[in-house]
Amino acid sequence: MKKINFIFGVHNHQPVGNFGQVFEALYEKSYEPFLRILEKHPKVKCTFHVTGPLLEWLEENRPDYFKRMGEMSRKGQIEFFTGAMYEAILAVLPDRDKIGQIRMLTDYLKKKFKVEAKGMWLAERVWEPHLTKALADAGVEYVVIDDAHLKAAGFSEEQTFGYYLMEEQGETCAVFPISEKMRYLVPFQAVEETIEYLRFVATEAGDRCVVLMDDGEKFGGWPDTYKWVYEEGWLERFFTALEQNADWINTTTFAEYKKIYPSQGIVNLPTGSYTEMGEWSLPTAAAQDYDNIRHELQAKGEMHRYDRYLKGGFWRNFFAKYSESNHLHKKLLWVSNKVEKARLKLEKRSTPKQKAVLEQATQALYRGECNCPYWHGVFGGLYLNHLRFAMYRQFIEAEKLADLILNPDGDLEVTEMDFDKDGRKEIVIDGGAYHAIIAPARGGSLIELDYLKHPINLTDTLTRRKEPYHEKLKALREGKAGGTGVASIHDMVRTKEPGLENKLFYDPESRASMVERFLPLETTVENLLHGQYKELGDFHQAVFQHKLEEPKRKGQPLQMILNHPGLVDGAPVQLTKRLSLDPNDFDLKVLYQLKNLSSKELRFLFMSEWNLTMLAGDASDRNYFIKDRNVKETRLNSAGAELNVTEAGMRDGWLQLEAVFQTDKPAYFWRYPVETISQSEGGFERVYQGSCLLWGWQVVLPPEGAFEAPLSLRLKEKKGS
Repeated sequence: MKKINFIFGVHNHQPVGNFGQVFEALYEKSYEPFLRILEKHPKVKCTFHVTGPLLEWLEENRPDYFKRMGEMSRKGQIEFFTGAMYEAILAVLPDRDKIGQIRMLTDYLKKKFKVEAKGMWLAERVWEPHLTKALADAGVEYVVIDDAHLKAAGFSEEQTFGYYLMEEQGETCAVFPISEKMRYLVPFQAVEETIEYLRFVATEAGDRCVVLMDDGEKFGGWPDTYKWVYEEGWLERFFTALEQNADWINTTTFAEYKKIYPSQGIVNLPTGSYTEMGEWSLPTAAAQDYDNIRHELQAKGEMHRYDRYLKGGFWRNFFAKYSESNHLHKKLLWVSNKVEKARLKLEKRSTPKQKAVLEQATQALYRGECNCPYWHGVFGGLYLNHLRFAMYRQFIEAEKLADLILNPDGDLEVTEMDFDKDGRKEIVIDGGAYHAIIAPARGGSLIELDYLKHPINLTDTLTRRKEPYHEKLKALREGKAGGTGVASIHDMVRTKEPGLENKLFYDPESRASMVERFLPLETTVENLLHGQYKELGDFHQAVFQHKLEEPKRKGQPLQMILNHPGLVDGAPVQLTKRLSLDPNDFDLKVLYQLKNLSSKELRFLFMSEWNLTMLAGDASDRNYFIKDRNVKETRLNSAGAELNVTEAGMRDGWLQLEAVFQTDKPAYFWRYPVETISQSEGGFERVYQGSCLLWGWQVVLPPEGAFEAPLSLRLKEKKGS
């Protein structure tokens, strides 16, 4: 009789910072019913990888579920997997954090469930060859990846039914490939199709192994799956079919299979992830071409010949594709280095309190490394502002704690360095109540502003970019798309609100603050909202010269001069920004100075642009305000234009924070919401990313004439708001 070994597992994950109601809903729709049905089939073995954020939530909120998992583990029905505690993309972490994250989850499982996890789930199956040694150093003996990794190395499907050994610097780790075929069968097709596929790959020797380990949320948590998986009984039928065919399907675990069968030999895997991730990480135009090529080959019935060679992009491409992802990652590296410096300092001498602070800083750092906000596809949370907010909050907390060890007096620290690793230096300022980063080579702009008392990165907005899937929305606008949804989660055209196809606006460059725009006099706020305006100047992305004057005495402001001789409507103009920055509370004063270096008169709108976020565009406790003036629309997702304003800003009652702009030269005050249209597993959705606030003046510059205008931004704590 032909036989086959079948390893089945689930990866259950919720990211750091996700809403409590999401944890609740997925517990009810996916995690609990899956475990309940699995308990009814004790002969069906299953591997569980549950990430740190979800384990912590379950332990606190669903202790009975936690206990049931432990009982099933003790009976041998469940094999627990380790991994990065907070589901980080290990390849892009410093080695110390790679090993630290894995050991943290391994220790947690040992403490809570009395197991020594030797197998590992790799977040998003993002593989790079150097990982082998780090995994071995962390005590990992085997890891799962996609069979696409082996196929990219030239292997056929026939060669993916077992495990292989990888080596790096003399250290080894076994690798089990997950079957892509099974990922698409389970649970979306009839149970019989899965059984027939297993029958097809079974052999007389019975030594082959088919692995299916995938998101647990697809069993009830993905759109339309709860009815199919539970109400219509798919999972019950699946487990029953495995039991009924136990004479030739051996449902086993990774540990059991590895104990009995030898490896298939040595493998050297190229960088990669699962097939869809390869597509998502490509630049937009390349991703469209890639998708077209795959559809053409499928239509011709030739995909089986070329599939292994269509690899797509590389996960790290997200750092090049999205400047916000790159900035978040470089914040990770900056904070990780600070925490490591604190650890090294305490090696010489430390108190129990300092050790506790370092432990808290390390955990906050690891939480901020959670992968979800660093990338984007149908899944991935880059477009979800609450997830980016959560990562920055963790990094700010980790940095504050590390500074208690490194800089206990809270002295102002200024560092000139290439923060974002693009070959150009930024100025990193650590004040008593804030962290700020100014980029002279990006228009002398403010690219990060962290408020420490109620941790938030106020400049964490997102650029409105063209995405490949926007073509599906445009097809709706043009009447070329039929229906409101399709079967595949990767192809669905489902919208969470009508008319999204008419709100596709794009930005010409990445968003930042303290950006200067020179615009035609007839420009309106609607032009800027729609991304349809003419830029008369070349200052917004110019390389500014800068001169820094640090305080001579504690408590004095930091002074900085940024200047650039550029062009306005073809004529030479000198722009100087004179900055004064309080070393303690965030109080930034900017004096703008324009000098016409030409012999012709210039007329234009001069606008100072600030992109700030307080997370919720339609919340009643987050509003715009203008001093001594009633504003009709105050919600942060509203647009408006006011004349002769000297003080205005944004107020957040939840964070108890106010951002106040002031000028003694009455100005235009314009604002509009920065909203993106992105695709998620639930369909297309509009997400408020922040607000664009513009302060400006009509300027007439005679030949050799000058113009001057002051503007300040102050952050204020508003207790009881």
